[in-house]
Amino acid sequence: MNYIALIAMAAIAAVAVWRVLSLSKSHAAVTAENTALKLDLEKARNADAVELATTRQALESLRAAKAETEEAYARRVDLLAAELQQRLESLTALREENARLATSLAHFEEERENREQQMTAQFKNLANDILRQNSADFKAQNEQRLEELLSPLRTNLDEFRKTVTDTYSSEARERFSLTERIRELVELNNTISREARELTLALRGNNQVQGDWGEMVLETILEKSGLQEGEEYFMQVTNDQHGSALRNEAGRKLRPDVVVKYPDGRCVIIDSKVSLTAFIEYANAENEKTQNEASARHLKSMRAHIDELARKNYQDYIGEAKLDFVMMFIPNEPAYIAAMRLDPSLWQEAYDRKVLIVSPTHLVSGLRLIEQLWSRDKVTKNAIKIAEDAGKMYDKFADFTKDMDRISSAIANASKAHADAMTKLSTGTGNLVKRAQDLKALGIKAAKQLSASVEQG
Repeated sequence: MNYIALIAMAAIAAVAVWRVLSLSKSHAAVTAENTALKLDLEKARNADAVELATTRQALESLRAAKAETEEAYARRVDLLAAELQQRLESLTALREENARLATSLAHFEEERENREQQMTAQFKNLANDILRQNSADFKAQNEQRLEELLSPLRTNLDEFRKTVTDTYSSEARERFSLTERIRELVELNNTISREARELTLALRGNNQVQGDWGEMVLETILEKSGLQEGEEYFMQVTNDQHGSALRNEAGRKLRPDVVVKYPDGRCVIIDSKVSLTAFIEYANAENEKTQNEASARHLKSMRAHIDELARKNYQDYIGEAKLDFVMMFIPNEPAYIAAMRLDPSLWQEAYDRKVLIVSPTHLVSGLRLIEQLWSRDKVTKNAIKIAEDAGKMYDKFADFTKDMDRISSAIANASKAHADAMTKLSTGTGNLVKRAQDLKALGIKAAKQLSASVEQG
């Protein structure tokens, strides 16, 4: 009985030990699983933190890009506002000049009318004197002479009036179209920016197409600037001012895209340079490494263009009247802004090598200033011509007054000679008519009779 009890107790103890061992193993497994879950959770948290940091960095980049874009457009608006203010000041000056010319013209017209009235009265007096002297031939000759004298004066007056009218009309047209021209230039710049974005993919990787597109944008801006092709700017220049082919010191032919003339005869060269491939890769980069590599290529491409223009020295071969730099036109505004942001020293670096980097916004403003210089030069030349014509007309008028004095003296002398002749003929003592009548009374024979008016004296 005791033996059986011991066996039972041993069995119970064995079962208890087995359960304890099983529970220990289960607890260890649960603990290991819990540890693994904690590690997985920590990894997930770290991954989320990295992703969150990346997202925040991308967001900050987008915010910075947005701020730069807004700043660029703000600068553009300020430039356009300053240009508008300058045009308004020019318009005010033109209005004052028009008012002065109108006053001068009115004064001149009044003086001319007074002179015409005086001359008309004098001519009438002369005609009456001639009629009283009963000299029709002399009258006709005098009128012909007066017409010859008056005709040049009348012609000069008409030419002067036409010159003043044409000048006023030209200035009025420019005044009325100034606001519209500024609006067109703003729309042109917006259109160019929009077309640049649309053509980005089409131009990618094709340097020839990119170059042709850049020249097309440059030509479009020039056509809208108000400058006249063939007079104030020239495309694809191959000859210098003497007609000789443009060549450098090595004898290689040169062909700048555009040469723009100033009114004083100086010239500035504009050459289009497109750098899009690396910029597109930079703009579309999906990570910082790719973006840095693309930005380096973009700056390298810009510096290659600068180096090319600096080595060509276009400005040394287009004649003596030139500016000491060449404009490098970047037709894509975002590409220009990106390059200036990536390396702010790039512009000064190019300028030190006599290369001036300009974007579409800069070029539009610069060309408008040059167009205003041409407009003012034309107004100045018209004013000078008006003054010269007025001086010539005054000289003619002075000569006319001298001729009138000579005519008056000639008329007075003719009247005196006529009176002296009549005295000798019929009115004076011992006149010829009296003596002829005495001879007739003595019985001379004559076939003709003296005129009754002569006999009556």
